[in-house]
Amino acid sequence: KQTCSWLRTFLESLEAMNKFVCAAVLVALLACAEAGVFFRRVGEPEDWSLHARANPTSTIKFRVALKHKEGSVAELERRVLDAADPDSANYGKWMSPSEILDLIAPEAAVAKRVASWLQKAGCSNVDASGRDVVKAEATIDVVEALFKVEMWHWKHAKSAAVRVAHFGTLVIPDEFDNVIELISGVSELYGPSKIKPVRREAVQSAFAQGGLGNDVSAGYVIPAVLRNIYGLPSTFWVSTAASICVAEFQDDASFAQSDSTYFNQQMLEKIPSNVKIVGPYDPTNPDGESTLDVQYAYSIALNASAWFWTVDGWMLEFATDLFNAKTRPLVVSMSWGWPEPKQCQIDTQQCTNSETYVQRVNTEFMKITGTGVTLLAASGDQGAPGDSNPNCDSTKTPISTIFPGASPWVTSVGATQLAPNTNADKPQVYNQPACQSYKCATSTQEQVCTYPDALITTGGGFSDYVAVPTWQSAAVQGYLSSGVTLPPAKYFNSKNRGFPDVAALGHAYLIAIQGQLEQVDGTSCSSPVFGAVVSLLNSYRQDNKKTPLGFLNPVLYKMATAAPTAFNDITTGSNKCTESCCAKYGFTATKGWDPLTGLGTPNFSAMLNYVKTLP
Repeated sequence: KQTCSWLRTFLESLEAMNKFVCAAVLVALLACAEAGVFFRRVGEPEDWSLHARANPTSTIKFRVALKHKEGSVAELERRVLDAADPDSANYGKWMSPSEILDLIAPEAAVAKRVASWLQKAGCSNVDASGRDVVKAEATIDVVEALFKVEMWHWKHAKSAAVRVAHFGTLVIPDEFDNVIELISGVSELYGPSKIKPVRREAVQSAFAQGGLGNDVSAGYVIPAVLRNIYGLPSTFWVSTAASICVAEFQDDASFAQSDSTYFNQQMLEKIPSNVKIVGPYDPTNPDGESTLDVQYAYSIALNASAWFWTVDGWMLEFATDLFNAKTRPLVVSMSWGWPEPKQCQIDTQQCTNSETYVQRVNTEFMKITGTGVTLLAASGDQGAPGDSNPNCDSTKTPISTIFPGASPWVTSVGATQLAPNTNADKPQVYNQPACQSYKCATSTQEQVCTYPDALITTGGGFSDYVAVPTWQSAAVQGYLSSGVTLPPAKYFNSKNRGFPDVAALGHAYLIAIQGQLEQVDGTSCSSPVFGAVVSLLNSYRQDNKKTPLGFLNPVLYKMATAAPTAFNDITTGSNKCTESCCAKYGFTATKGWDPLTGLGTPNFSAMLNYVKTLP
């Protein structure tokens, strides 16, 4: 895109020129007519169809992400990595949000100019206080005039979801060509992007058995089982400054306090009722995802401050809100995701900005972690095939990635499952009421979580967009040169960021929902559990007047080298399956880091001993 006023002025003097010159100038002018085109959609994306024109008086919210100062993002990355390096003299010296914005945000006049444009067009609640992002609301008719676009209701073929998004060409003024990086909330058509935990009716003890499909013979997982396996404390002095947050997206249904009460009764837990809620909250129809997140993150984190954060959009909305909040939780778990190339969920022939979206959100994640916040994300439940190949039959994308699970700025968490007990008659060791009706696990041997023995397969692989970070390069190279069988090189980029980083159990959890106990499987289980472990480690540091762990990944990989017993290395299994089938290609577990369970599952006492050595 370029400003073409010079050409329009020049045309006024062309009357005497010959037709060949005029023809050449006309071609140039037509090219410049495209100058304001920011984004174009001319067809119906996969699984979406035009339903009806949007109501002109209805309101939508959107955000305009501004380009950062040239070279500033690279400098911010250098500073964050320095603060995250245990060997650096600057370890733990996190930046304030204002320091980060002073470094990377455009000049104040830029945001004011964009805000003025939106206000003059009729937008309401225009907010440029974020400095590198401008938030606004507008009725559909204002949006259509502002961006010279048509807004439509789109219907998703599989989920029946209906969303409002543009059709045709979206235009911005030429003057903002080098100012605006991304517009969020106007074009996106998100698919079913939740890593939805798979739920099943729990089987009572007398009927728990092995066999093909959902093997629960090892028993069910409750918080006490996790404490037994990972050496987690049941009593631990948790700092009042320690906090744990679970994040939900796309206006997802919430959790019900009555379910938390029943969970406490059945599991003998003390998850809090005084939860700090940010965003939409409706407990009338509790959702399995929110319920799982709350019950396991809060119980394992003991009495850390509990947060529940919801957003009616996607990652950019959440990340910018979290960064700009006056107060933030120190640990955030996200059990959601969708393939990196499908972040816009639009026809790839018409869209090239999924990569732009991922890059910008990664920058927002970097900003957040640079303030001392730890972000975690589930690695996905469809194995290496992922949501781009859920039926295991794709020859175009037999292996796919996930976002935010493949982001270098989150700690990506995979899933394991318990191996069946070698002694099936081993007596119960738990006195929780739930364990009197359901067999609670006594096995401590873990393996890769995979269908059909589990309801899901742990996700893992390599990012499509992000090069392998320096803190991970040795671990990834160790895996690639280990001799394990790899998928064909054309299907994944071995030079990119590998995921997950770590893992935790993800099979046969019991949750309390709508007055009963149900089984759930998923990396949606493992991410909040590992997040709670981080919250406990944070508590130790805060009690000893040290800064929070913040961006955690460099510490984890150095921990694995310096204190290898901090992780239970998972060396058995593969992730070539999904939730319902098994494909030709996937990755295989081996000693050390692998793209199935990362460095392994936590051994709390060894992790804490290592954290105690950090400055």
